[in-house]
Amino acid sequence: MHPCWTASLGVAPRANSAAIHLSSHLASPAPHRSRCSGGSIHGLPPLTSGEFNLRWARAILDALAECGVEEVEIAPGSRSAPLVLAAQMLAGIGIRVHMDERCAGFFAVGYGRSHLGPAAVITTSGTAVANLLPAVVEADLSDVPLIVVSADRPPEMRGADANQTIVQPGIFGERVRFEADLPLPSVHGLTAVGPRSVIEVVRRAARHAMGPPGGPVHLNVPFDKPLEPESPEGLELGGGGEDVPPNLTAAAEAIERDTGGAGAWEGGRRARGRDQDTLLAHRLETARRPLLVAGPVTDPGLDGPAVVRFATRTGAPALADPLSGARFERGLGDPASAPVLGAYDHFLRDDEVLRRLHPDLVIRIGRTPTSGALERALERWNRATQVVIDDGAHRKDYQGLAQHYLHASAGRVLSRLADSRDGDPPPHTAWTREWTEIEAAAWSAIEDDLADADHEGACAAATLRALPPGATLFVSSSMPVRDVDGYGRPAPLDIQVLGNRGASGIDGVVSSVMGCAGGGAGPVVALIGDIALYHDMNGLLAARDRTLNVVFVLVDNDGGGIFHMLPIRDFEPAFTPYFATPHGLDFRHAAKLYGLRFTDAATPAELEKAVAAGCRRAGTEIIRVRTDRERNRECHERTRARVARRVHELMNREET
Repeated sequence: MHPCWTASLGVAPRANSAAIHLSSHLASPAPHRSRCSGGSIHGLPPLTSGEFNLRWARAILDALAECGVEEVEIAPGSRSAPLVLAAQMLAGIGIRVHMDERCAGFFAVGYGRSHLGPAAVITTSGTAVANLLPAVVEADLSDVPLIVVSADRPPEMRGADANQTIVQPGIFGERVRFEADLPLPSVHGLTAVGPRSVIEVVRRAARHAMGPPGGPVHLNVPFDKPLEPESPEGLELGGGGEDVPPNLTAAAEAIERDTGGAGAWEGGRRARGRDQDTLLAHRLETARRPLLVAGPVTDPGLDGPAVVRFATRTGAPALADPLSGARFERGLGDPASAPVLGAYDHFLRDDEVLRRLHPDLVIRIGRTPTSGALERALERWNRATQVVIDDGAHRKDYQGLAQHYLHASAGRVLSRLADSRDGDPPPHTAWTREWTEIEAAAWSAIEDDLADADHEGACAAATLRALPPGATLFVSSSMPVRDVDGYGRPAPLDIQVLGNRGASGIDGVVSSVMGCAGGGAGPVVALIGDIALYHDMNGLLAARDRTLNVVFVLVDNDGGGIFHMLPIRDFEPAFTPYFATPHGLDFRHAAKLYGLRFTDAATPAELEKAVAAGCRRAGTEIIRVRTDRERNRECHERTRARVARRVHELMNREET
């Protein structure tokens, strides 16, 4: 290794992660980098530092494109100039510019969520990188692929009061699957790490991002001045990174540690492959009251149909979260033949119902369900054998209820179990029939309530009715996702429902929606509250792309409506200013600022008509529905009371 270079190692502290630090630390202050003393490259003039920076950046971007990256989000900045110039030289890569790094990050999350492939986000140095942390957290907890490429100052400037310089390596901590602090490009003599070695590091990063499971990775890329070639003609010297002089391709002396996942477990024993199916099939065959709980999943196109097939072939009731891919799956039939259920958030609040519907086997897939009532029910059903099937990077059992944890693709396991059932679908057992009858009674009460109400649950139901086949509904956290959960009746709508339920934040929702549309999932309808829209209003700038078909259904209750559902509502005078936070904003002005269509819908019927029309138009628009927070709480309580009465009437009839 050249005496001026050292390669340092850093290892992320969590499973499924790897860190490789190939940082170039000069033993003495770097001389001014002007022209390469190593001669020309294949007859070309000697490279300047700026031209070599571009060549280095081109090697990185070429490698990402080779690995399947098709989308690059750019947040403008000076230090990232070589990366930006390299990106715009690539053919077949979509490039979008974002004024706000947080918007860029969440746009990439939305893109990755719908496209199931990573977008790369390029930022300049300093706090620009820190602004990506919320998006990285969401991508990590949701297993969404994301590649962060941050430009940096030379390493010797860190911790030395240099302008716009922070310690960027390790900034995302354990939230990234892989990180690499790349060396500083140098045209002076031998280097420890040449472009070919860097290309291999980039390829490894892309593999970690794509998974499975997918997730965020971080490539930190320092550059020294001059950042750009001496003239635009220097762009011609920024060819692909594979064509490099021999003295710049010495292999890096670097160490990488990649700790694998937990594997699949049955009790205290490790089980893999088809052994998992055998173990679970045995549990299923011996169960008299099996139940499937499907929470939010990363790939609803795979897991949703598998849930429907499993419920159909086994007769096991499936409680399908709206983000499970199953509740609105196009293959969904009558509940009598495919017991995929959705009213559980209402009827599982009742102690008598919980006792009657106590399962002896619970199979769980996906993340924690949206329904708080279902979470509490799982705790009450602690005598049942509970099995989690999941191949994500994070354990999905915060309550500690799972006796068995299978590290595997839930969709594939459920499909194989369904295929293993011989003959016709099993007849409805008394267990299945009890669930479906209670479900039907609950929906009759819910729909009676929707017929004479205009609360936020009715807005969610109207939005669902308006969606054409193939549409995507993106639901914001807080009340919108809960209203779709509570008022979205299972039906073969042939739509997908997405949302940021990894960390369940309301930050970045607008940008995630726009990124979802950019991933080719149109038309996209977003059900969003006023606080979430305000929080990420900058994301509306992406609507300049008129090819994106996005309809924002803005449920405007002038504040944080979800807090009216919590005990804190009784704590006035603190409640209104510190929790409900009324703002008095008129979002019509936001639509005007960004050049968007804006419509008010006074009733659920008007909303349904407006959403249907918006899905047929190109461009982005906002449809506002004004609601009252306190009235909305009262309406939700009335719905639950109606469901409880109807279900108790059913159970009383069965007992007589």
